[in-house]
Amino acid sequence: MKTLSQNTTSSACAPETDLQKLVATPVPDERRISFWPQHFGLIPQWVTLEPRIFGWMDRLCEDYCGGIWNLYTLNNGGHLWHPNRMTMMTKHGYCSMP
Repeated sequence: MKTLSQNTTSSACAPETDLQKLVATPVPDERRISFWPQHFGLIPQWVTLEPRIFGWMDRLCEDYCGGIWNLYTLNNGGHLWHPNRMTMMTKHGYCSMP
């Protein structure tokens, strides 16, 4: 489990007690297949969302050539995904490490 802090007030000088913890919980492998329809099932053509995200990553990151992505659910009802740096392959065949 990863914990991130999110400032819930608009003041840049908010006291520490006004911070709400944002908790990211990894999606287990057996639940990955239901992640996309669970979060995007009401969007027409949601099935094309994942390949579009990967396509944009390929366009924006010169060295990106695919890999496994980590999926998370957030305690505020949101979700998060990012490339797994342990498995990200580059065009040169390099597998990056964190």
